[in-house]
Amino acid sequence: MLDELVGQDALVRVVDAWVQALDLKVLGFAKAHAQRLGRPPYDPGDLLRLYIWGYLSAIRSSRALERECHRNVECMWLLGRLAPDHKTIAEFRRQNTAALVASCAAFVQFARASRLIQGTTVAIDGTKVQAVASRKAVVGQRELAAQAQRNAQEIAAYLRLLDSHDSQEGDESDGPGDGPGSPDEVRAALERLKAQGRAIANQAQQLLRSGASTIVSGEPEARPMRSLNSQPGYNLQTAVETQSHLIVTHEVVCEVSDQRQLQPMAEAASRVLQQPCTVVADAGYANGEQLAALDAKGTTSYVAVNRSVNNQGDGSLYARSAFTYEAASDSFTCPAGKTLKRKQLSRKAKVVIYAAQPSDCADCARKPECTTAKQRFVTRHLYEKALQANASRLAAKPWMMALRRQTVEHPFASIKYLILGNARLLMRHTSGARAEFSLAVMAYNLKRVFNMKGAPWMLRALQG
Repeated sequence: MLDELVGQDALVRVVDAWVQALDLKVLGFAKAHAQRLGRPPYDPGDLLRLYIWGYLSAIRSSRALERECHRNVECMWLLGRLAPDHKTIAEFRRQNTAALVASCAAFVQFARASRLIQGTTVAIDGTKVQAVASRKAVVGQRELAAQAQRNAQEIAAYLRLLDSHDSQEGDESDGPGDGPGSPDEVRAALERLKAQGRAIANQAQQLLRSGASTIVSGEPEARPMRSLNSQPGYNLQTAVETQSHLIVTHEVVCEVSDQRQLQPMAEAASRVLQQPCTVVADAGYANGEQLAALDAKGTTSYVAVNRSVNNQGDGSLYARSAFTYEAASDSFTCPAGKTLKRKQLSRKAKVVIYAAQPSDCADCARKPECTTAKQRFVTRHLYEKALQANASRLAAKPWMMALRRQTVEHPFASIKYLILGNARLLMRHTSGARAEFSLAVMAYNLKRVFNMKGAPWMLRALQG
């Protein structure tokens, strides 16, 4: 009867066929092996079907999914009228974070095997998504010190109360363990306070080791994100193939900036595509060291230029481009023909500083156009060659930035607002974020292929 109510070309049938095509044991799902004793557990395939369908329908809460099992025709058809409780549903997602990531990767390989992903150009971008923890959970050294002080005062107060109980031990009107404020209750409260004190101390140590100014209480991997109005969140990275617009790989990182994500994402995309790929990214990914590493591995990159503007005399003095670099002597030549020699290396800024002789600048007729200091300084990035090569490639193909925008914006909009709903996570820690994002990416890719090829094609490909 239910089968008649579900259309033959419905997306839910594709979800069912996709899960049937998976080898759940190989992917590492818990309880994929049948047990000999005890009540049989729910088949992980059924719970995976439920979650994929739920994310496609913007239903992620385990309690909401439990309700849908009792009233939604598609959901009842998909699970064969099974109705797991919300605890079972939530526990499945918590226990199978790695297997969910593997399932998402398996769909990408299905798309490659079906020749849906044929290109080797990927657009890399990142977006911030709010964590479970709220802004109230963000604390710094000052807040932790205040919490530790309050905790110590409360412990001292309870110790005094315990001492007063001990002094009245012979009083028959208040025997041990009787009534509110009894010695047993005081000792239990003391243990709770001491546990809180240890947690505060651990947070202070984590904050000290990380070198950050704040830490998120209860979810230390999350970071306050400026784009989220300082709410704690995670940085979702994706690499999207520019022809199919399918997400070939994704990752969850705890860093606020994208500065160090170009090489890891490009290498991950190359592994998925099984060949060096061409990557396109915005200026947030401009990292000379990583551009040089990708060039050495045969990965072509087009990254928006993010070079500093001329700040010499508010832009009125000679810019760095007015100076000519001489590779043979590792020096610069100024517009007046004088030499600027290598002075020092700044490893933190990854630049080499070159300086002119003060005597050359003092006698130079062009000094008013060059500098207001005693001598002129010019910097050169340690990976200037890679940065210039990237700039040249981008100048030759400026349309690559338009290709990036056309490729990465739609997947993020779909994931954040059509799949994640309110764009806030339900699971804590990096492992939970990876599980949720893997389900969201798998739902996006599945819906994308469904829209591209249709249900009949997908059912034949999955069943066949």
